[in-house]
Amino acid sequence: VFLTILMVWPIIFSVYVAFTNWSTGNFLTKDQVVTQLTEGGLSLIEPEGAPTLDMLWFETPDGFKMFVRNPDTGETFYGNPRTVSDPIPDEVVLDDLTAATLVDADGDGLPETIDGIEAINTFAIAQKIPDIDTFILDVPDGEARARTLSTARLAQTRFVWDETTEVMFDRLNQENCIEVDAAFSCADTRINPGWREVIGFGNITKVATDPGFRDPFIRVFTWNVIFAVIVVIFQFILGLGLAMVFQDPKMKFKRIYRSLLIIPYAAPAFISLVIWRGMLNRSFGQLNRALEGIGSFFGLLELDVAIPWLTDPFWAKVAVILVTVWQGVPYFFLINSGALQSIPKELTEAARVDGAAAPQVFRKVTFPLLMVSIAPLLIASFSFNFNNFLNIFLVTGGGPPLTQYAVPVGETDILISFTFDLAVESGRGALYGLASALTIFIFFIVATIAAFSSRFTKRLETIYGNL
Repeated sequence: VFLTILMVWPIIFSVYVAFTNWSTGNFLTKDQVVTQLTEGGLSLIEPEGAPTLDMLWFETPDGFKMFVRNPDTGETFYGNPRTVSDPIPDEVVLDDLTAATLVDADGDGLPETIDGIEAINTFAIAQKIPDIDTFILDVPDGEARARTLSTARLAQTRFVWDETTEVMFDRLNQENCIEVDAAFSCADTRINPGWREVIGFGNITKVATDPGFRDPFIRVFTWNVIFAVIVVIFQFILGLGLAMVFQDPKMKFKRIYRSLLIIPYAAPAFISLVIWRGMLNRSFGQLNRALEGIGSFFGLLELDVAIPWLTDPFWAKVAVILVTVWQGVPYFFLINSGALQSIPKELTEAARVDGAAAPQVFRKVTFPLLMVSIAPLLIASFSFNFNNFLNIFLVTGGGPPLTQYAVPVGETDILISFTFDLAVESGRGALYGLASALTIFIFFIVATIAAFSSRFTKRLETIYGNL
C-alpha cells in the first residue's frame, strides 16, 4: 500500500497530467468553471449610474428576508432572497409591502419593523448572516446584492448556464459563448478560467516538433549528458585514486584522513550547496579571495582576480561540476575502497610474478575486476547526476539565463530543472501538462542509457565474474 502511494500513484498521475492541458488558466474542472462564472462575484455587470440601495435584514420563522430601498426614487422591495447557487427564477416574486404593517419612527424611509418583526442590528448581521454576499433579492430592475452590511447594489451575473442545452449565455454581449481550447469564448474573447481536459499527445508532440520547445530541449539535453558524464568520470577517478593511496600500508594517520574525506558526504547537501554558492560569489566569495591570495603569494595572478563563477556561462558550468564532484568523491572513495579490498591478492601477485609492471597489473587485472563491482554503481551515479536538480537549483539556479528562447532556460539548466522552470516559472503561468510530458522524455532517456549500460555490465560479469 505504501509503495503504491509513494511510488506508483505519482508515476501514474504524472503520465495522466502529460496528456492533459493542465496549466495556469486550466486548473479547474468544467463544472467548477461554470460554477465560478455563474456564481462568482468577479463576473458581475452593474447598470451604468445604478444607485446604491439602502438595505435591511429581517429574521422570520421561515428564514431571512431582505429589504432594499432606492434612495433616488423611494421604491422599496421586500422578500425572501435566493443564494447564488439557486437557479434564476422566471418571474420576480416579492412580498406585498402595501399589505404589510411598517413602522418608520424616524421617517427616513427605512422601517424599524415589518409586521412586528424588528430589523436586525447592523453589527449583528455579520454574525447571523456571515455569507451575506451570497444572497440575492430579485427585483424588477435586476438583482440586489449586498455591497456592505447596510447597502446593496443592482448587479447581475454576466454569465447564465443552461443545464439543459449546456450553453453559456453572456448577458453583457447578449450572445451565447462558444467553447475554444477548453474555455468559453465570448465576443471573440477568452473568458478565464478555462478547464482541464485530456488532449492526447498534444504536449508530447509540442516538445518534439515545436522549435520554441525543441531547440532549448536539445541544448539542455546535450549539456545534461556532458554534465553527468564529466561529473561521474571525475568522481570515479578521484575516488579511485584516493582509495588506492589509502591501500598503501605505509601511510600513516589513515583514520584522520578518512574522517576528513567523509565530511562532504556526511554533511547535509542543502547546507553544503548554500555555503558553496556563497563561496562562489564573485565579489565576496572565499574562493576568489583564496585564488587572489595564492596568486599574489606566487606572483602568478593579479590581486584583482574575480572569476564570475555564477554569471559567466563557462564558469557557471565549471562551478556546478566542481561542486558536484566535491560532493560525490567521498562516495566513490568508499565504494572503491571496498571493491579493491574484495579483489583477491593472489591474482595481482601472480601477475607480478609473471613480470607485469604495476600499470599493467592495474590495467589488466585490478581495473577489470573493479569494474565488475563498480559498473552498476557508476550507472546509478550517472542516473542520479542526470537528474541532480538540487545542485543546479541551489548553486546557479540554472543560470545564467538564455534570452533567445521563448521559454525560461539557462546555461546550466539540466532537463529536470528545465522541467521545473516550465512547470512553475514559465512567465506564462504553470505549464504542468507540458512539464509532465518532459518527464516522460527524461524517463525514456535515462531508461535507455541504463539498459545499454546494463548490457555492458553483464558482459563484464560474464568475462571476469568467475575469476
